Amino acid sequence: MLSLLWNRFMASHMEPILTQVRETIERHAMLEPGDLVLAAVSGGPDSVCLLHALLALGYRIEVAHLDHGTRDGESSEDAVFVREMADRLSLPFHGVRCEVESMAAESKDSFEEVARHARYEFLLRTTCQRNCAALATGHHADDQAETVLMRLLRGTTPRGLGGIPPVRMEGSVRIVRPLIACTREDILGYLTRAGISWRTDRTNTDTRYPRNRIRHELLPALERDYNPQVRAALCRLAEVQRGEDEFVLRLATEFLEACLDERGRLCRSDFSQGHVALQRRALVLLGWSYGVDLPFERVDEAVRFVCGGGAGRAFDLGGGLLIRNTRRVAELVSETETPGSEAVPLTVPGETAAFGRRFCVRRLERPPSEPVKNHCTPWRQLFDADALGVDLAVRHRLPGDRFTPLGMDGTRKLKDYFIDLGLAHSERNEQVLLVTGGRIAWVVGRAIDAAFAVHAGTRDCIEVEVTDAAE
Repeated sequence: MLSLLWNRFMASHMEPILTQVRETIERHAMLEPGDLVLAAVSGGPDSVCLLHALLALGYRIEVAHLDHGTRDGESSEDAVFVREMADRLSLPFHGVRCEVESMAAESKDSFEEVARHARYEFLLRTTCQRNCAALATGHHADDQAETVLMRLLRGTTPRGLGGIPPVRMEGSVRIVRPLIACTREDILGYLTRAGISWRTDRTNTDTRYPRNRIRHELLPALERDYNPQVRAALCRLAEVQRGEDEFVLRLATEFLEACLDERGRLCRSDFSQGHVALQRRALVLLGWSYGVDLPFERVDEAVRFVCGGGAGRAFDLGGGLLIRNTRRVAELVSETETPGSEAVPLTVPGETAAFGRRFCVRRLERPPSEPVKNHCTPWRQLFDADALGVDLAVRHRLPGDRFTPLGMDGTRKLKDYFIDLGLAHSERNEQVLLVTGGRIAWVVGRAIDAAFAVHAGTRDCIEVEVTDAAE
């Protein structure tokens, strides 16, 4: 009953801000009428406003609060305040305490990053547990302006200029910001006229933090000396940029798909013909597929590398990712990817299954009557039995591998041989080698080592034939 009376009171007294919140919800398809929403309430004016506005608009609300265990006990007082508010409004309350300071001391991340991670982990988990339609946070227009300006100062991408999205998905959870079009002045006026109390976090005035300096020093100076409407201008920039970012992202997705071959590698010639905006975004998309958000500087350099870098060279994208060029393609690989090095012994004579293939080894008492070059194929080779021996195995490449391709003088690095063939990094890792006594006898499907080739004095031969294991 108390909640119903409150809704009626708010609807009759605070219609302007409720209209703004309702329009924002409808414009961005945040919620459906009557949805169950988890409201993240810190106790500050923004989140308290959020809670009461959603109630006034008829949504079913549950309240969530994370006590960071900070500010000499003040955070605990915030928790009590929010719990008592939820009780007065007959709303379910979910609260936990997290010792963020001790967590931050053991982390390489900043206190703010650790606190944010802990807060969202709790909020997302609770949203799922309570089967809520969405998680609502109190971000507003001034937060948006501050975020865009802070990113401009630090350096950002076009995507970063989009600021705080009104709606975003985090896993299966929809996060909504119904106050994103409301200013801080709107919010404080709303609460003051209604006689609603809130808590004040004294750290919000500490100008040692960059965001607080922007809020209390830079933005007021810009409003006073340059543009009284600078906050609105920054919010418009974010809105325009989000729309254009979505459009470019769709085009870049199509462009990337057109540039990839059947093995997921970039065709360098196709990529080079694209607009630089699509090229940059395509590489960002590839980075995202590995869970890495690539910085602009690396992306810009990587575009030039893919288009004009030499074959056989690699470019460090950061985040443990490399781009490797061949003459025809460029491949994104993780630095942690290493070729398998465990050798599989072959039965001589006999059949052995390894690496998805079947290796059939036969001993021939004499060379075939037909010329050796006619008998051999990429998947069937003859070797001098005395030179090859019977201690045969197959494996993938190892650092420092060398061999002497038949028809050449001197040993050659296997890596250089692969580069000349134009093989991508993944193809090199998958290449199977026939080895004997630690030496490469055959790059299977390609060249054999001259030391093991059949020659005029060969008495016995060993034939190795390779087929798919399914055959």
